[in-house]
Amino acid sequence: MRVTFRAIHQGVEYVHDAAADLARASRQVESGKRLHVPSDDPAAMLRAVEGRAEIGGLDSYARTADTVTARLASFDAVLTDIVDRLTAATVAATSVRGSTDTPESREAVALALEGMRDDLAANLNTSFRGVYLFSGSQTGTPAYARVAGTWTYQGDATAVQADLGQGRRAAITANGQAIAQGSDATNLFTEMDALITAVRAGDNDAIGVGVDALNRAFTRAVRAQSLVGADQQGIANRELQITASRLAAYARVAKDEDADLVEAISAMNQADTIYRAALGAISTATRQSLMDYLA
Repeated sequence: MRVTFRAIHQGVEYVHDAAADLARASRQVESGKRLHVPSDDPAAMLRAVEGRAEIGGLDSYARTADTVTARLASFDAVLTDIVDRLTAATVAATSVRGSTDTPESREAVALALEGMRDDLAANLNTSFRGVYLFSGSQTGTPAYARVAGTWTYQGDATAVQADLGQGRRAAITANGQAIAQGSDATNLFTEMDALITAVRAGDNDAIGVGVDALNRAFTRAVRAQSLVGADQQGIANRELQITASRLAAYARVAKDEDADLVEAISAMNQADTIYRAALGAISTATRQSLMDYLA
């Protein structure tokens, strides 16, 4: 009898093992995945976890790159408008310099210049999703304001940067004063106020000074726009790198996680055969009586 009980007990364990192998193989066939729990392959599971973490980091960089791309597009559009308005202001001011225009025509030009000045101030006070683009790190404050009749820069010179990985960073705000003033003694808006006064007075020398100031601002704006263009190209290249890295990481993870369906189906069929054989063996053992062992 002890022999029978031992045989039956061992048979049950064999059936349990065969059932576990069959369940594991069936799960791989159904899911297409080789790894479900760490015990399936501890080393491969660790590599897969690390790979997933890498993919998560790359996805974060990709989202940041998308945001930076949109912000740089806004920068480029604003700077394009600034360049256009500076050009128009230069043409308008030059048109009345050294001419015999009437006070009425000079007043019309002065009014046009006032509108351009206000538009330029509005450009430098552009916000993107609640962030002022030209205020440096003072992202919640408009770049320029007229305080007690004086044009004042309210930002700072510290540009906010976004991390794109691999040591690549991109500015997402700019120092508006570097565009509106640069190394000049006064800012563009103060210079335009003086230019407007000169136009109304027909002061050709002062108009010349104002036109020179507009030209210097034009040069600064074009330089800023070229830097934005370089950043846009750099972001485009970085996005290509991120995409390539993500594909490589996905391939490595798939190599560890994904099941070879041909092998998985073969293993499932083999496990099913063993399981059925184990069930048959234990069934035969339980049908044996005491007389079979006494015979």
